[in-house]
Amino acid sequence: MTIETLFTLKLSFFILGFIIFLILETIYPNRIWTSKRYKRVTFHAALAIFNTILMRIPMLFILMPVLLIVTESQGGVFYDLGILKFILSFLILDIALYWWHRFNHTNQFLWKFHFVHHVDTHMDVGTSLRFHIGELFLSTLYKAIIIYLFGITLSEFLFYELILVLSIQFHHSNIKLADQTESILSKVIVTPKYHTNHHTVTKGSREANYASIFTIWDKVFLSYKDATDGERLEMGLENREMELKFLSNIQYPFKKNVDSL
Repeated sequence: MTIETLFTLKLSFFILGFIIFLILETIYPNRIWTSKRYKRVTFHAALAIFNTILMRIPMLFILMPVLLIVTESQGGVFYDLGILKFILSFLILDIALYWWHRFNHTNQFLWKFHFVHHVDTHMDVGTSLRFHIGELFLSTLYKAIIIYLFGITLSEFLFYELILVLSIQFHHSNIKLADQTESILSKVIVTPKYHTNHHTVTKGSREANYASIFTIWDKVFLSYKDATDGERLEMGLENREMELKFLSNIQYPFKKNVDSL
């Protein structure tokens, strides 16, 4: 699989998923938008385009070489386990991403970049695009290490990434689910309400619920918290000014004085 094929496939899933969840949250909204939606979509689309262009560099020179080396060598800890390896690779990547997310909330250097994701005062599918290029670059290095250590092949990684994209768009979306549906789904996967807990201004509930796909990791590693209905009414951080300012978000991690954890 060429680098162009990888980009095209992931981008296609990305765009299709975004359109589907954008329509669903328009028809079945859970919260009323407090800012103009067209401004939110414009800002997040611009950030996504900016990130997509720049991310070709680490993808081309870091991630793809590691994936191709591992795929060709058939190496790694679990390389001879057949279909079981495919399942294990998926779980390993999901656990690894859980810890990466958690590190972003416990390490001051990483938080400077992850801050940009949390400064959003609302939460909808657009928030799933809201990541600083620095965080994406660092996470690519982290993924490359995990891929190399565990011998995760290109097909295994791509499958996880496609499911991850849809999961992130789903649990950031402003979709109203029936309480029973939400309760059942959240026992297995991250849902909008489950992840809303993680975006509250209240630090107690924000510093929890780090899972990306399977919620079990928050239970296993004791990081699950359920915010109150009142806490879920206010999302974001104490900083309410730079939410939709493009240059401010890009420049923020490089300032001398930034908000602490």
